[in-house]
Amino acid sequence: MEGRAKQVVIVGGGISGMTLAVALRRQGVAAHVVEKARPEDQLGTGINLQNNALRALKQVGLLDDCLAAGFPWNSVVTRDHKGHVLDERTLPWTLEPGIPGALGIMRTTFAKILADHAEREGVDISYGTTVDKVDQHADGVDVQLSSGESLRADVLVAADGVYSPLRNLVFGTEHRPFYAGQGVWRYTVPRPETLDGFTMFRGPTGGAVGCLPLAPDTAYFFLLESSVSPIRFEEAELASALAERLAPFEAPELRDAVAKIDEGRHISFRRFDILLMPQPWHRGRVVLLGDAAHSVTPQLTSGGGMAIEGAAVLAEELGRHEAVAALSAYGKRRAERVRTIYDNSLRICELEKDPTSDGSESVKLFVESFKLLDGPY
Repeated sequence: MEGRAKQVVIVGGGISGMTLAVALRRQGVAAHVVEKARPEDQLGTGINLQNNALRALKQVGLLDDCLAAGFPWNSVVTRDHKGHVLDERTLPWTLEPGIPGALGIMRTTFAKILADHAEREGVDISYGTTVDKVDQHADGVDVQLSSGESLRADVLVAADGVYSPLRNLVFGTEHRPFYAGQGVWRYTVPRPETLDGFTMFRGPTGGAVGCLPLAPDTAYFFLLESSVSPIRFEEAELASALAERLAPFEAPELRDAVAKIDEGRHISFRRFDILLMPQPWHRGRVVLLGDAAHSVTPQLTSGGGMAIEGAAVLAEELGRHEAVAALSAYGKRRAERVRTIYDNSLRICELEKDPTSDGSESVKLFVESFKLLDGPY
């Protein structure tokens, strides 16, 4: 008779993979993370974690360090292009003691917290390594690594992102990420003292620039850009292209950011390639997690949160059921919630590209989505 998983190999050391590894170790399950990048290669600007993600981090025992390193916030302020306040609203969460409505944090800081906890919990981590071959058997999975090492696991987790090589290897390439018609500019800056929550600056003729605090001394501005086909920029073009797009905004915080745009602060532009894999999310003992299963547009700032929730749920189910049954239970438990957030995020993205939209449908979708996220995962 099959038993519960005792050894899990996780391919991908990002948010979902490392969160799962920590959760499993705290249940007494051995975890081995295989990550193609090296710790010093971690990139990224920042990430916003909504209250639902923070609840999941608390469940796994990761919340306190994240709160200490990031910037908690509970309100959304809307300003015009000159910086005048138009509206201020408190986040619609049912707050538990000690858990804010949301948290901004640097991705590199968050990654280090996850890796440090994983190492302290005794997770084996193979950096600079990929998977060459997978062989499934009735009682386990054999995993051949690029390093020449062979691993045996009860469960193999594909947590290696939206372009997941492991997903392609095991599930095939029928379902591929597709371009959602938008991309995002991100620009890391010293946090303006006047911005202590999530702030949106409305453009004089449409469009908007957002600001998310990431730490007491750090924030990032972001700007969505729509296009029929993907836009690409060379590294040397980023600063001037972003400055051009910020030119219509006269708010002092944005003028100061533009004035310092050549000082080497991190600027990035990333297109939105998204995917929602059909159920089931497992093939035998191989299961998809995080962006490998569901990569969403960022309108609801829930991509990372969905990955963290998924890791917490998968760990729970592996602790409750025999291995393959646990994978099925995890997929069924996540399916409807993930589908709704994926659909609503994409619909809001499409409405943002529609010049005839008056915003009413977007507001309705935001309310519906936050009501769902406020509930159990």
